[in-house]
Amino acid sequence: MKLYIKELREEKGYTQKELADLMQVSFQTISKWETGANYPDITHIPKLADIFGVSAGVLLGMEPLREEAPVKYDSEVYWNRKRDLLKVWKRLFWNEDYFRFLVKDVWKFQGPVDILDLGCGYGYLGSVFLPLLPKGSTYSGVELDGGQIEEAKEYFEGKPWDCTFYQEDLYEFKPEKQYDLVVTLFLMSHLPDPKRVLRLMKDALKPGGMILLIDANMEVEQAGYYSGLEREENGLPRPDLVPMWEYEAAHAQRDYRMGTKLPYLLKQEGFHDIQARISDQVVIYEPSDPAKQQRNEDLRFVYTHDDFYEEGTSYFLNRGLSLEKANEIREYFSRTTAYFDKPDSCAVKTSGVYFVYGKK
Repeated sequence: MKLYIKELREEKGYTQKELADLMQVSFQTISKWETGANYPDITHIPKLADIFGVSAGVLLGMEPLREEAPVKYDSEVYWNRKRDLLKVWKRLFWNEDYFRFLVKDVWKFQGPVDILDLGCGYGYLGSVFLPLLPKGSTYSGVELDGGQIEEAKEYFEGKPWDCTFYQEDLYEFKPEKQYDLVVTLFLMSHLPDPKRVLRLMKDALKPGGMILLIDANMEVEQAGYYSGLEREENGLPRPDLVPMWEYEAAHAQRDYRMGTKLPYLLKQEGFHDIQARISDQVVIYEPSDPAKQQRNEDLRFVYTHDDFYEEGTSYFLNRGLSLEKANEIREYFSRTTAYFDKPDSCAVKTSGVYFVYGKK
């Protein structure tokens, strides 16, 4: 059990001695309560809650320490917190030969292609598309974050491609021309109103132009993950994160199923020749194999990265989970970090990335 005595005491500005005087106990007792070496008698709980001005549920860690404002997954603030993680994650999306296969053998672009990338970040999609497209192809990116725009310009400087970047809110962007190909990468699942952006993309396409939406189904990815930790823990499976994602989807934060839903949304918006493929990549984490060093480092970074649960149990309580479930998930990720440190550890991660495309 995690009691929020220290956090609440510090919020109120009390020293341990001052709180001890209010509770009529020694300051050593307060210290033991805060470290978990001892727990307050049940008769102390109402008085502690009253002193801090919270419910007993908050004090006992059964309710969020503080209500979290709804997450704006389409905000610059959110994405700036995730930049380093996303740069690594992108190396786990697909194999390079598979992306080349899509461009050359599936989409079969015959002449120069004018690309518009909404939410382009530092121009990642341009960097993988342009070397594979016919000479004369161009790339334009729309991104709200000026730092990402500067990074993109720096990357493409001196490269043999015509690239243009617009620092604008994509909801307000009005293209000066129409494009052969309009793309997004992991954008649609983070939008409260994806249909609005689909209409913007359709307006930006030339007649017969192609829309390409790359996004994930997190449930598919979860089903395709396994590690030896499950065997070590007597067959206990990885915690089911779907209830948390369902809460986010119900509150218009992000849609964990978006990759699978995209063909339906394209049909609703009047696109035709709608097709979908799924990434081929399956990563095997095996630190004993030096040939897999980069993949091992990438997967370990992603699956032991604590940024998304740095707030502790409150992160999960604010997403509709019970205290028991929140503690189960936090414990599992802690065990995963320890397991990945073992030289004989092994894990399998299946990409849940969809490529969904259609014609205007």
